[in-house]
Amino acid sequence: MKRYKGFATPYLIWMIVLTVVPTILMLVLSFMEIEGLVLSTARFSLSAFKKTFKREYLIAFTQSIKLAGLATIFCIIIGYPVAYIISSLKIANRFSFLLVLLLPMFTNLLLRVSTINMLLLPEGFMKNVFGISLNFSGTEAAVVLVMVVVYLPFMIFPIYTVLEKIDPSLIEASKDLGANNFQTFRQVTLPLSLKGVSSGIIMVFLPCATSFTIPYIVSKGTIKLIGNIIEEKMGLAGSHSDYPVGSLISILILVIVLGALYIISKVDAEGETLL
Repeated sequence: MKRYKGFATPYLIWMIVLTVVPTILMLVLSFMEIEGLVLSTARFSLSAFKKTFKREYLIAFTQSIKLAGLATIFCIIIGYPVAYIISSLKIANRFSFLLVLLLPMFTNLLLRVSTINMLLLPEGFMKNVFGISLNFSGTEAAVVLVMVVVYLPFMIFPIYTVLEKIDPSLIEASKDLGANNFQTFRQVTLPLSLKGVSSGIIMVFLPCATSFTIPYIVSKGTIKLIGNIIEEKMGLAGSHSDYPVGSLISILILVIVLGALYIISKVDAEGETLL
């Protein structure tokens, strides 16, 4: 294997250029005060720390946690039964069902979100075709709904992966001992599948909590999550631009993401539930 280590060099270089260097720059900017992008005005300051914990950002963070939490709960409620049904199918090619869930992910995220949002508009698709005026767009419920539709596959796949790998002999042993289907599910299948659920929770919750595309399109900017704050502060132009604050918030989010990955590595040491 040592002979092929050289093939990893381009990947390592790009990872340093596109990941490590920007992270270091954001960390440095977090301790600076700068006017726009004029480097000559940069000076050491802790003002970003004072600005970051202001009420507006705390509200956005709380809002992000609330909506992401609701979306994750709905993904579990919908995703677990779907994953369980697919894993229980007695057909030769169960992956065809997974492919149906995977196909929308090949389309552009902006296109998917915009299309779903059009269904929720008062004069949208539902009104023109079925005569039903929803007037649902722009609400928190609409944001949660779109998050569920977009990120549901990230809940289904880890759960399905674990369920599919459960040894059938354990199920048979449970039934041989007199347990009915519900008791077998509650005492055998559910505990063994919690590893997939935990991975799915992290894989859905984190992108939902840091999303800025979905709330921006669905709510037309009226609902601000922490991702929208970062996008606003890191804008190339505008009166709201504040690179130190945007960098500091990004670093804090990065710490949370790394912490979540650490939890996954402990819960799923073999990485079998990760996509």
